[in-house]
Amino acid sequence: MTATVVYEAPGEVSVWFDANPAEIVVRWTRFGDHTTFRDSLDAQADLVEAGRARFIVVDVQAATGSPSARDHDYVNRFVYPRYRAGGLAAIVTVLPRDAHTRMGTQRWQQHGRAWGFAVYETATLDDAHDLLQDHHARMPV
Repeated sequence: MTATVVYEAPGEVSVWFDANPAEIVVRWTRFGDHTTFRDSLDAQADLVEAGRARFIVVDVQAATGSPSARDHDYVNRFVYPRYRAGGLAAIVTVLPRDAHTRMGTQRWQQHGRAWGFAVYETATLDDAHDLLQDHHARMPV
């Protein structure tokens, strides 16, 4: 994967974009700050809306904390509509080890399904890439 960092908040989140598979990989280490949450999602939505990204992998395996109700509201009201307008095909969540974090990520998965995105869960980042390859390899960008 030849990816470029498009957003980074050290100690919290990194957002990478790889044009070849039209994929965004988001690696969360800590949830908590709404501004960081919002800014990272806006960077992702910009790529999807521009038609450059079709897939998002959210790696929260090592993350702590949980998205707040305000964060979830922002995703559902402002981000998912942009994803739909841009033609997002799938969101894959690499499940967190932390039980509290896992409960918090379930809401964005439920909302994603309601918006009509393919929503998957995997145990590892490699599994996420394999899943996308198996289910979406022929999708045009």
